[in-house]
Amino acid sequence: MPGPAGDSADPDPHDELARDLGIGAPGFTTHGLGADPESLRQARAFVREALERWELHSGADDVALVAGELMSNAVCHGLNPGEEHAGRQAARLGLARQDGTLVCAVNDPSPEMPVLRQADESLERGRGLRIIDALSSSWGWSRPGRTGKTVWARIPVLGSPGR
Repeated sequence: MPGPAGDSADPDPHDELARDLGIGAPGFTTHGLGADPESLRQARAFVREALERWELHSGADDVALVAGELMSNAVCHGLNPGEEHAGRQAARLGLARQDGTLVCAVNDPSPEMPVLRQADESLERGRGLRIIDALSSSWGWSRPGRTGKTVWARIPVLGSPGR
């Protein structure tokens, strides 16, 4: 939500993503993403650490795969590697625990909506959303706004109640 007129303070990207997803409860964590392969490696480590911290073992592989596909899509389709981001991360990954599911979301600055394409077996790319669709109970995206769009997926998980 933008601040009052004349308020030049940038909103916290963690808070923006939580607000975009309608999440205000504990059990929500975010990680910034750059437009480079090293950032993807760091984000995958972030996902594994969050799942371990929340003691989510059942479904962890599915969550990691879905998160990786969402992040890869943001880097490949939502970010411009040469673009400056005013000291902020280019995109943001969020994970939230909600009643036996884990919501994984990635916010990127692109206004382009994700498109679920027919897989072409001869191409190396183009299956990310098909994987997300197969492993999640639901997925979707927010309408582009001031901070771009957020693509999310809800994955069923089992684990301890969390902290």
